[in-house]
Amino acid sequence: MSEKERQDYILQIDNDFNSVMNKRVIEISHIFDTNFENNDAESTINTLEEALSLLEQDFNAPTKIQLCYNIATAYSDLRKITDEINMEKEIYYFRYALDIYEKRFYLYHDEYNTAEERIANFIATKVYTNLGNSMREVGRYITAIDCFHNALAIDLTFAMASLNLSFTLFRYGQLQIKPYEQQYYYHRCYHYYKWTETLKENLEKQEYLMRLAKTLSIFHPDFVEDYLNKELSLPRFDVDNKIEANYRTHISVNRLFLEPCSDIISNNCFNVDSINLPLSTGSNLKNKEFVGLFNQIKQEYNTARYLWYETTVLRDPIETDLTKHISDKELDFIDLGDTADYSHRENLLRVSFKAAYSIFGRIAFFINEYFSIGLTGFRISFKNIWKDDVPNPIIKAFEHNPLVKAMYWLQKDFYEDNAINITNPNAEPIFKMRNDMEHNCIRTVEFLPFNKEIYSFTKFTTEYEIKNNTSKLLKLLREIIIYLCLAVNFEECKNTLKDEVNV
Repeated sequence: MSEKERQDYILQIDNDFNSVMNKRVIEISHIFDTNFENNDAESTINTLEEALSLLEQDFNAPTKIQLCYNIATAYSDLRKITDEINMEKEIYYFRYALDIYEKRFYLYHDEYNTAEERIANFIATKVYTNLGNSMREVGRYITAIDCFHNALAIDLTFAMASLNLSFTLFRYGQLQIKPYEQQYYYHRCYHYYKWTETLKENLEKQEYLMRLAKTLSIFHPDFVEDYLNKELSLPRFDVDNKIEANYRTHISVNRLFLEPCSDIISNNCFNVDSINLPLSTGSNLKNKEFVGLFNQIKQEYNTARYLWYETTVLRDPIETDLTKHISDKELDFIDLGDTADYSHRENLLRVSFKAAYSIFGRIAFFINEYFSIGLTGFRISFKNIWKDDVPNPIIKAFEHNPLVKAMYWLQKDFYEDNAINITNPNAEPIFKMRNDMEHNCIRTVEFLPFNKEIYSFTKFTTEYEIKNNTSKLLKLLREIIIYLCLAVNFEECKNTLKDEVNV
């Protein structure tokens, strides 16, 4: 982009911003900036209260996205200028902004035809980047990488996203188990560093790039010349048939393979579930138990993932007598006129959702046993293992393990009650859907009824909601399964080092 093109772009953004954005929301943005510059916590808190009250108003989508972004950055500002730490709300409102964006504008990456679309995408690049930074800070590197990639998918010239992505890949690469994984992470890290160099005039401060360059100076010049500066040579991976190819492509696009490198490189060789526990299974019976449990977790994840694929991709949701499943034939229902779907396919989709949700309980059991938390019986749950009242609080006992911190923050994506801060606007709806599927009456309909309140106990959902929530659960599962392996590896490496010192 030439200097003139850049100036024209900035002018158009300014004009679009003023034409579509609520004036008070613009003023609040400036007030927050001034408060932060002046380290004025009291004014920030007062303005934050007004911003939160404005969320109830019926603004257009870009204004609402900007307002949520303002609220999230205000919580971030308070964290930097006071001792008050509320990362949960900071992350929550960044995600709230992106929920609005993804539902309304996510398809408009290539051409922005209206002022609203251009401004929504302009704000989204900043939201994704800031959320990525917050996620990196709490150790959730996989989500952070996703965020930076999403920002660059909107605007490849957004230098703050490529710079922070490079930083993140360097840090996360150091935590990988296999040497080839570390090498690939460093290669992509260096790629985004060099890309940011070409965009350095777009950076807020040049010192950011200098800091990254200093970090990467750890790489030996020969390593830079012979590997980092060259194209990757990746192994070939062939599939047996088109059916398998279609499956692997779809799962890859949704980043659901248990291969850490699939987060950074799109290639068939990474369309596999290669991650395993770094535990020796020779004569150590306890290690064999853990490996066996992990094998079970992987297969249950694989099954839930395939059911989600089968019911949302392979099977046509509009079935006829010739295409419906044999178990549905001659199955007599009373038509209530509510478009409810009682098909075999719809029930398999529910099974996928419930299976994905239940695996977190199995992971909780693994964490409880490996990290010796001390819970027993029915007290073991994915929320309970992180609480302070357990016999051996994990977040305190393993505070130096960055992957334990990552898993701790991931569990904040799950709802338990209103008294506990969560980091995900979708946490409570997913929790309620699971509760309704397991214990109540919930029907899948084509269109949600306008008069839902007349029903005494029946709840309604749509196939899209189940499919979307299952996808979210599968992504969380993949993330924590990888973190679990890396957390165990961190502990095993630490123990090995202790043994060597003792010898």
